[in-house]
Amino acid sequence: MDRIVDDPGTNRLIRSQIEYYDLRAPDYARPGRRPDRPGSALFPDEMAAGAIDEFAPAGDVLELACGPGQFTRELARHAATLTALDASPRMLRRARETMQDAPVRYVEADIMLWEPEAQYDAVFFGFWLSHVPESLFDDFWTRLRSWIRPGGRVGFVDEDSRGSHHDHVRDVEGTSVARRELADGTAYDIVKVFWGVEELESRLHRLGWDIDVRHLGETFLSGAGSVV
Repeated sequence: MDRIVDDPGTNRLIRSQIEYYDLRAPDYARPGRRPDRPGSALFPDEMAAGAIDEFAPAGDVLELACGPGQFTRELARHAATLTALDASPRMLRRARETMQDAPVRYVEADIMLWEPEAQYDAVFFGFWLSHVPESLFDDFWTRLRSWIRPGGRVGFVDEDSRGSHHDHVRDVEGTSVARRELADGTAYDIVKVFWGVEELESRLHRLGWDIDVRHLGETFLSGAGSVV
């Protein structure tokens, strides 16, 4: 399977997003490094620890879009086994540096194409949901349902609509798109969907998920729950 979706525009956009974050990985979320947009703030480590403690994952845990490992570190404190997935080899390298010799299984794969070999007790993703095109939202959550064991849970953290004024998004054929730049000024388009808490919770309920979505800090949201 060499295409993410049948729509060429969405496919190109996701490829651009993957390439951007792979090239951005060495500087991504490092204090003192040039931000990729005005007004963006780093997610505090203590807030990440608190969010994972509240989610309290257990058993076999899957992390989607692990990035440089901020949440990976916290998930590892709770999980019996932890699998961390990302499409960027450079981000996975960062995660390994963060985790050092911790027993984490790393998987390099595109989430939109990947299918797990087993089910998990908990799935978590930090700052991934806003990068899922709205046209693929339902499909992503349908696939996610099959990755979780009966009685398992899903949790996530992301930016919410309160933080949208920090970004410049535009509509491209029904997809919310933002522009990002590398340190050398090279620009990439990425998917960026700023969900409102009530809107997101309602959408998930309609898809058969019992997930509580709430505000977290001044511009973030968190969600946790399970399949109805």
